[in-house]
Amino acid sequence: MPLLRPYHSRDSSGELEPGIPLVDYSRTPSPSPYRNRRVEDYESGEDEGVLGGEEGEGVLFRGNQSVDAGKRTWWRQLTGSDGLGGFLFGTWVGWQLYVGLLVVWSFAVQGVLVLMNRFILWTGTYKFPHPLAATFIQLIFTHIFLLLCASITRAAANPLRKIGMSSLVAPALPLSPQTSRYRSRNRFHPLRILSFFSSGTGGIAGGGFLEFDRSTAWVVAPLAVVYVGKVTLSNISYAYAALPLYTLSRTPTIPLTLLLTSLLTRTTHSIPTLSSTIVATLNLLIASARRSERLTWESIVAGIFSTLFVSLYPILLLRVHKQLSSRQNPVEIVPTFAPAGPSSTSPSTNPNHNHGGGAKEDTRAYYQLLHYTSLLSLTILTPLLLLSGELPNILHNCYFLDVPWFWFLTLLGGLASFAVFSTALALVRATSPLTANFLGVPRSAAQMVVLERFRLPVHAWVGVGICWVGSAWYVVVRREEGRRWETRRMYRGARA
Repeated sequence: MPLLRPYHSRDSSGELEPGIPLVDYSRTPSPSPYRNRRVEDYESGEDEGVLGGEEGEGVLFRGNQSVDAGKRTWWRQLTGSDGLGGFLFGTWVGWQLYVGLLVVWSFAVQGVLVLMNRFILWTGTYKFPHPLAATFIQLIFTHIFLLLCASITRAAANPLRKIGMSSLVAPALPLSPQTSRYRSRNRFHPLRILSFFSSGTGGIAGGGFLEFDRSTAWVVAPLAVVYVGKVTLSNISYAYAALPLYTLSRTPTIPLTLLLTSLLTRTTHSIPTLSSTIVATLNLLIASARRSERLTWESIVAGIFSTLFVSLYPILLLRVHKQLSSRQNPVEIVPTFAPAGPSSTSPSTNPNHNHGGGAKEDTRAYYQLLHYTSLLSLTILTPLLLLSGELPNILHNCYFLDVPWFWFLTLLGGLASFAVFSTALALVRATSPLTANFLGVPRSAAQMVVLERFRLPVHAWVGVGICWVGSAWYVVVRREEGRRWETRRMYRGARA
């Protein structure tokens, strides 16, 4: 969900600099928001006031009730911040905790998605070897869960604001009033009904269930194309290949990501970063090599081409989000590909450090990106599904379409797809495009061990072990680079 600002500066150490947190502290009530008010405020007719001058020693009045204000500062005394958002995005310990939780969450939900696809496409009781249809069903469930998630955040807006997590709340209204283009005397005219759903309120991004703005759609269209290519080709490769062969075909993702981030974002990767990623990737390649695996051209071609889309996806996520955010704040000029800075493993809390919009603009841009990417992906995938010929094959050969267990597995796959899709941008902004893709390397090694029931050849065990050592090395390197950047940032702030 939308929690973090993207990077905006360049440094010799390589990746990302975390921007300002999306939490607007000036708009987020603290645990004791009235502790500095004077007695005159209460006597002048205000409903609330603080009696006592020292912070944490007064009595908070609310009508005829009084609460010891000192008891309301326990969170600040424990964490040194106001609210959960202030702790996560305003302190070093909180930032490290947030990034760690986000990485663990992404690691888990991506693994669950692969497992569900394996059950559905390969080894389930009701085998469904139709990757395009399976992908289309998962995208439908993903869009439905996005609608539910946005509605839940709006319903829980007040509690989220109280704990400093107001950036999670989906926009309830469109950015500007929208008028219907289709006016007809017929009350039930189909175009009039469609216009009502596309120009209302609510939905995912505040513009209705079928919100559609042509200019916004053009901005998100390249990302939607890349996303469809990523998930479709990955599922095709997975449907026609065993797990080791599928993993083997995806190993070029990290070298390609290193190349694309250097060319498109002008990122300078450090030597330890390059060494750790290459060591982990090469050993995953060794662990995936098998003599007895049957090669199929569909899996090899789809797997190789999917690496291009997988490598481009996190880079385009940042680019499109910044474009959508800058469109709401036209005063700011945001480049197409902003140069990258150091690792975003540290918070930045300078309220004057604003690039391309504030908290509200970034939150709305986040939900717009989710809405339009999901909607356009379904639009792009529909003709591909019709032309593939999978639908007639499904209708003639699938006898289990009315079995609840099959749809339960499909629902779980859609839920995992929603979890991966909705938190991908948060992961990329908290870490970097390279880190977001590199997370798949240790995950693939772990999946290989689990799905093959710990029955690996000796060379595979050696490759998995060294792969995890290289992954741990990468974590240490990125964290140390982030700590050094934070030290330099504090030094520059002190001198300024």
